[in-house]
Amino acid sequence: MSIDLIGPEPGALTTSTPAFVAALRAPPGAALTTFSIFRYPPGARLWALSQMGSARRPLAATLGLGFHRLLGSGAGLGFSRWPDFSRYGLLATWSSEQAADDFFADSPVLAGFRRRASEVWTVKLLALRSHGSWSGHTPFTPMPGLPPGLPTVVLTRASLRLRAMWRFWGRVPAIERELVAAPGMRLALGVGELPWVCPVTFSVWDDEAALERFARAACHHAAARAAHARGWFREDLFARFAAIATQGQLAGRDPCGLSPDLKDMSLGPGSSAPITAS
Repeated sequence: MSIDLIGPEPGALTTSTPAFVAALRAPPGAALTTFSIFRYPPGARLWALSQMGSARRPLAATLGLGFHRLLGSGAGLGFSRWPDFSRYGLLATWSSEQAADDFFADSPVLAGFRRRASEVWTVKLLALRSHGSWSGHTPFTPMPGLPPGLPTVVLTRASLRLRAMWRFWGRVPAIERELVAAPGMRLALGVGELPWVCPVTFSVWDDEAALERFARAACHHAAARAAHARGWFREDLFARFAAIATQGQLAGRDPCGLSPDLKDMSLGPGSSAPITAS
């Protein structure tokens, strides 16, 4: 099913900032989640690292902002024990879509990120399902009755027990090979607050069917069963979302395929090749 664009969303976005391109507006009063990825050139990377601490207080004062986390990234696709100081993420939940729009239009914190970043991409998300917790919080509220045909986004987070770290990371290379080859996968990144101990995965898929096929893949399925059977996690969370709007690009493209600026100008499922990290 193709997605009918409804065009740039209302809001006082600055002329230097691209508007959100939306397939759907969130229902009035619905909780919204956003995920942003920032890539920085060499000269801005030390500053970007410093923001992991110094941006927390001004972010926390943002009206309408709920649960949020500034996230670092691993090298390559991010599923690595080695950090990538060029790439950072911001996960945020909002009391409403208007609160998110106000932040992306007017936030001085975000303006500072944008001035120094070489690339910024943001996706708006409505939760389809969520189970587990993150530092004792259950941040995502599922929204029933969303239309089919929207790109599917998955976010996972785990807190590893120290005894399980080497077993967990030992399985990651095989899972990553399956992930890169998975039909329907558009983007996959490994991020986290403490990526060694509290890894977070973020991935974009054509649809839920593509995601389900990967979930049954041999290495991923075996690792998931082992993790739960052997108690590798102190805490874990799995959340599935529908992507309803995007802003900007990553590696020159919109991973969700909503932006009309994509080179192939195609919106149908399977039309976008996976975006891999450089």
